[in-house]
Amino acid sequence: FIFYKKSNIIKDLVYIFTKVIFLNYGLLRKIIFNKNKLFISKF
Repeated sequence: FIFYKKSNIIKDLVYIFTKVIFLNYGLLRKIIFNKNKLFISKF
């Protein structure tokens, strides 16, 4: 798990995603996200 403060902005979440998840696991086939789907479409 990666700790993420709710107060963080989207820019920080994108940074975490690219630097931690993408570099370690590569491109994901599916993202399960319980918030706005518009966010996922930006990737």
